[in-house]
Amino acid sequence: MAEFNPEVINKRKKAKIVLLPAIVLFTSMQYSMLFTGGIIAGYVLCKLFCHLFVHKNKIGTIFVDYGKWQLHLHHWIMASMFLALIWVIDYLYLPTFFAGAVCGVILQDIYDYNDWHKVIVRKQEVR
Repeated sequence: MAEFNPEVINKRKKAKIVLLPAIVLFTSMQYSMLFTGGIIAGYVLCKLFCHLFVHKNKIGTIFVDYGKWQLHLHHWIMASMFLALIWVIDYLYLPTFFAGAVCGVILQDIYDYNDWHKVIVRKQEVR
C-alpha cells in the first residue's frame, strides 16, 4: 500500500495557491489591456471623425421627430444600441477590444459634449 505523505500534499496545495492567482492575474491583465486599448482607439477615432465631419457640417446630427418634440440620437445612444445589438446577436462571444472601442465612442460623447444628456428636446418652430 502507498503511504500517506503529508509533505507531498502540502507542496501541491502551495503550488495551487501560487499558480491559480497568477493565471487569473495574467488573464485579467490581458483582457484589461485589450479593453483599455479599445477605449483609447474608439475615443481617438470618434474625436477625429467628429472633428473632420460633424464640426465642418459634412454630416449633420440625427433627430427623430415626434410631434412637438425631437429625439436627439447622440452617438453615445447609437453606440449603446449597437453594443446591445451585437451582444444579443453574438451572446457568448463579444471581442474585448471591440467592446472597448464602442465604449470609447460612448465616453467621447459624454466627456466632450455638454449636451449629451439632452435627448428629448422641444422642436424649434420655424417662422
